[in-house]
Amino acid sequence: MQSANGEVDQSLGLARNVPFHINSITVYLQCHVIRSPAYDILLGHPFDVLTKSVVVNFKNEDQTITLRDPNSGKVITVPTLPRSLPCHHKCNQRDDKDF
Repeated sequence: MQSANGEVDQSLGLARNVPFHINSITVYLQCHVIRSPAYDILLGHPFDVLTKSVVVNFKNEDQTITLRDPNSGKVITVPTLPRSLPCHHKCNQRDDKDF
């Protein structure tokens, strides 16, 4: 599998129909599992097509994504957040002062 940064990683397998809860909508996605990726979730063209996503960028560098629930047709708009370390990096770090 090729990531957005150009790295090629071997998929460990495919998780089928994984529910993703985004605000008040739920979409079921097919997810490739990658060992130690540089991201928590990498969403691509299939997600954009399924949710009919629309990204809006603002001068102040804010960004929103509008998604449509493929089952109900409900539309939501969510803000994006500044990039940070992936959760698996944060969650696996130990605080040495506790040892």
